[in-house]
Amino acid sequence: MFVMINRMTVPDGWRERFEEMFRTRARAVDTRPGFIRAEILRPMEGNDYLVMTHWQSREDFNAWKGSAEYRAGHARVGEFKGEDGKIALTSVVEEYEVFTT
Repeated sequence: MFVMINRMTVPDGWRERFEEMFRTRARAVDTRPGFIRAEILRPMEGNDYLVMTHWQSREDFNAWKGSAEYRAGHARVGEFKGEDGKIALTSVVEEYEVFTT
C-alpha cells in the first residue's frame, strides 16, 4: 500500500474556506483504480492540515496525478490568492510505503 501525505499550511483567515473546499470536493478520486481512502486531518494546534490518500500502489497514485480530474480538482487552489496575488497556502508532499500493519 502507498500513502501520500500533503502537509498544507493554511493561514487563519483561510481555514473556513479550506475546509469548505474539501467538504464540497467533486470526489473524482474516489472512483480511481487503486484508490482506497482519503482523510483530511484538522490540526488541534497550529495551521498545518494533513491531506492523506491511501492507494493500492504508487503507480495508481501517479496515474491519478496525470489525469484531467486531478488537474480540475487542484485548480481550486487558485481560490486562495491573497491581495498580493500569491497563493496563501503552502504545501509539502510526503510519500510512504506501508510495510506492516
